Amino acid sequence: MAGFSSRWRSRVAVMGLAVWAAALVALVPSVAQAHHMDWWVHDHSSAGVPPRPSGLSALVADFGPHCSVAANGARSYWPVQSSRTQPGYVYVNTYIGRDVGYNIRNHISADHADGAVDYGVYGYDCRYISGTTTWSAHAFGAAVDTNSARNPQGQGRWNGIGADGIDHGTYIPSVWKGDYPGHHFYWGLNFSNPDPMHFQYVTNY
Repeated sequence: MAGFSSRWRSRVAVMGLAVWAAALVALVPSVAQAHHMDWWVHDHSSAGVPPRPSGLSALVADFGPHCSVAANGARSYWPVQSSRTQPGYVYVNTYIGRDVGYNIRNHISADHADGAVDYGVYGYDCRYISGTTTWSAHAFGAAVDTNSARNPQGQGRWNGIGADGIDHGTYIPSVWKGDYPGHHFYWGLNFSNPDPMHFQYVTNY
């Protein structure tokens, strides 16, 4: 009887381990699904989506002078930045830091759509508008270029193929531009010389 009892206890222990392991396997996907961006919601307050200026005077009033400390005072980390295999930080003005870093970046991540982003992704740059002596919106930290390799200046349409090789249509522009549920950036595709990669937080400039 002692031997029978020992064998029975061993079988019960093995069965208990099997039940515990099965329960753990069933639990892990649920935990993973609940964990991904479960904490995040859009911030459409005036801090998350601040008033968008119109014209140079209003731009300076809200963003400060060009090439200032504030102009590159906020940053966010992007899955592709300077190349298709190179992630990195994109810098913008603190005035729109929460909109870019918290709203837009997290919006894309929460949608499991990082693959829709393609290189290069660029923000602050202390430079003139090409071919002029007028300061670029990038010099104020008020603009971001994204998916620029596939969307050069002068191209009159948006190429939605992301770094994953899938055509995501106008998903990326829809996240950046317009009012709610967009994030209020003005799209450079609407310039007289179209610039589909370009999104700026100022109009009439």
